[in-house]
Amino acid sequence: MTVTIREIAKHAGVSRGTVDRVLNDRPGVKPEVRDRILEIVNELNYVPNIAAKALAYQKKPVTFGIVMPPKDIRFFESIRSGITSAAEELKDLGVRLEYRYVDNKRPEEGAGAIHELVEAGVSGIMFSVMDDELIRESIDAAAQKNVPVVTFNSDVEGSKRVCFVGQDLHKSGVVAAGLMNRVLPAEAKVIIVTGSLKFHAHRSRVEGFKQGLANSGSRLQVARVIEGFDRYEDTFALLNQTLSEHTDISGIYMATGDIAACLEVIKLQRLEGKLRVICNDLMPEAEHGLRERIIDFTIVQNPERQGYLSLRLLFDLVFAGKQPETEHYFTETHIYIPESL
Repeated sequence: MTVTIREIAKHAGVSRGTVDRVLNDRPGVKPEVRDRILEIVNELNYVPNIAAKALAYQKKPVTFGIVMPPKDIRFFESIRSGITSAAEELKDLGVRLEYRYVDNKRPEEGAGAIHELVEAGVSGIMFSVMDDELIRESIDAAAQKNVPVVTFNSDVEGSKRVCFVGQDLHKSGVVAAGLMNRVLPAEAKVIIVTGSLKFHAHRSRVEGFKQGLANSGSRLQVARVIEGFDRYEDTFALLNQTLSEHTDISGIYMATGDIAACLEVIKLQRLEGKLRVICNDLMPEAEHGLRERIIDFTIVQNPERQGYLSLRLLFDLVFAGKQPETEHYFTETHIYIPESL
């Protein structure tokens, strides 16, 4: 037998409007009343009528905002592909998407995009830019206005976001350290290249790599950490300068960054076969580097799944009131070598 909002209201001794506010996580209900209603909901095994809700939303489509770095950062193409797949499944239920592309060097742009989307009346936000106090405050402000935020690919720690979907980034760095330990002699020097240490994802991989070396008792030395902001020009210039000034470098860990720039610098300085290189993801540049045997390993994270799952979780929360089952949804971590291709 289907349980209705009317029955829940009767059991709780409140109005149907009060039950509706609780089920849709809206303010205006005393905590003790909210708790009693949720307890009754669980006891009666209430299941929201998604079909009826979808018909209502078709008249006024529900919009989800998506905030991510600029389109020219190619890695996010795979994530957008996953988002598009989920959106196609949900389009008949009245779901619409509103993208905002922001400068990954300027936290005020990310914060401004969140504020703008909330003011525009979106029902939820997917966010993947930097981890910054301004961003954190904006996510918390969105939560205060009952606009849930799901972070993907890169988290914003300490914020009131609903959950995070992405790779176990610290583990990815630890895995890279283990691989580097196996291919380099003791006391060899290594460069780490990342995008921006203001990104949780980028910072976590760097920290994981260093932690992995320390935990294993490795004597490998991290000579320098380069921030290339995921841009070809910045990565090329800084890496070319570093390798010119430090001719004793034996390895490069591309924690994040433009892999094409790394490959070009290695070829320019004729260091093919002289450096051990570990990177992340299997974009065309990484695959090319593996086939040429310039890159030794790449650690992949299934970005399509990140985009797909983030939107589905947000949809389930807004349409059905289904809270995520965990705070972190980690995608799998796999290692590719040239022979894997």
